[in-house]
Amino acid sequence: MAKEEIADLIETYLLAWNARDFEKMASLFSEPATYIVPSGNLHIPDKDALVSKLRQQFFTLEAEGFDHTEIEEVVVTMCNDYAALAELRNLRRLKSDGSEIAAIDALYICVLEEGRWQLSVGMAGECGWNDKDGSTI
Repeated sequence: MAKEEIADLIETYLLAWNARDFEKMASLFSEPATYIVPSGNLHIPDKDALVSKLRQQFFTLEAEGFDHTEIEEVVVTMCNDYAALAELRNLRRLKSDGSEIAAIDALYICVLEEGRWQLSVGMAGECGWNDKDGSTI
């Protein structure tokens, strides 16, 4: 049941993302939230700060001709009863003509808070990063 709820959470987030519904997107995150992106870590204290960050991100994306995002596959791994990983594989940001602006893989740590699954930490990386062999300690 939890895996389906998390998959629904990601679908809701994608629908809000493509609709540019910043308030809805922010409502799906825990407070605080964290983004780990190539330019550095963003610690986002509350929903107002997240809405501001999303508006800035979309300003940049739309300057590149962004229209919508598609996700090839979502893989949910339960860590325990209140935490899970949601891997968004081959997330493609597209222009209205279907041409690709960027392709990434994303990973979200999802947490169960007050009976509701929320996004807590988001991380973006190059496609296939999770397929690479890692070193062990």
